[in-house]
Parts: sequence; structure tokens; C-alpha cells
Amino acid sequence: MAQLKLNHLKLDHIAAVVRDIEKAVDFYSKAFALDFEEIAEHQLPPDVITRGKSTPYTMKVSFAQMGPIRLELVQVVEGECIYTEFLNEHGEGIHHLGFEAADLEKEVASAEAQGLEMICHLKMVGIMAFAHFDSDKTNGVMIELVQENVRELSMAKLAEA
Repeated sequence: MAQLKLNHLKLDHIAAVVRDIEKAVDFYSKAFALDFEEIAEHQLPPDVITRGKSTPYTMKVSFAQMGPIRLELVQVVEGECIYTEFLNEHGEGIHHLGFEAADLEKEVASAEAQGLEMICHLKMVGIMAFAHFDSDKTNGVMIELVQENVRELSMAKLAEA
């Protein structure tokens, strides 16, 4: 396989899966003087597809800015998903590198054409919001592509309806 060509994408965040997000926020806040956003709980809809199957789940998430990138902490509250798979296989730790894409569907097609396997994705209001790729060809670290400005695009799409 040729060298992957994803170097035009902006690294947005590094995500770590944790069992107790409050404990993790406390640790990283004190250890590295990070200022985390309020912990938010999100129910992901049945539209989340993992390996061809609907995988709705509930998670808690918080972000902290670390220079030009953010640290994302993720705790699954309910359901089975790529994060629970990771916890079961590896325990807590770095789950993925998240890159922003101006045209996510185009970047997903490009990544797949380069041999990456998309294992999980979510499309929202006609806009693909994220796609996760298997770590087999990326040195053991999962890659996430995230639609740039997805909140703004989603709100604009809702306003059209």
C-alpha cells in the first residue's frame, strides 16, 4: 500500500476512553492545569452504524484545549460501541486522533480508496458528522474524520426544513 495522503487535514483532537470521566477530568485538570468544558452527556441515535449495524449509545464527553489541539475524554454510560470495544480489549487509553474535514464524505471516500476501513460512522440531518477508521493500517491508533463546522451545518440544514 502506498503512503497515506491525509496530511492536508487539521488535527482537531486526541481522544482518550475512560471509565470515570469525573475522575479523569480531575486528574488532567490538576496534573496539566487543563481547563475542561462542562461534562456533557449525549445519546447517540440508532443512526450510528458500526460494522454495518445500528449501535446507539450514551456517552459523557468533555474537551480541554491543549495549545492548537483539544483533549477529548469519553466515558460510555450505556450501550455497546467502538469505545466499549476498546475498553474491553485495551482498557483506558488513547482511542483516536480526530481530524477535521471540510468535505467529510469526500475525505471518507479518499481514505477508503487508500485502503482504510471505515468501521463506524454517523450521518446527521443529511450531513455526515464523523467516521472512524480501523487502526490496522494506522500503527494501532484509530483515525476519526469529523465534519468541520458540523453544528453550524446541522443548524443551517434544520433551518431549511
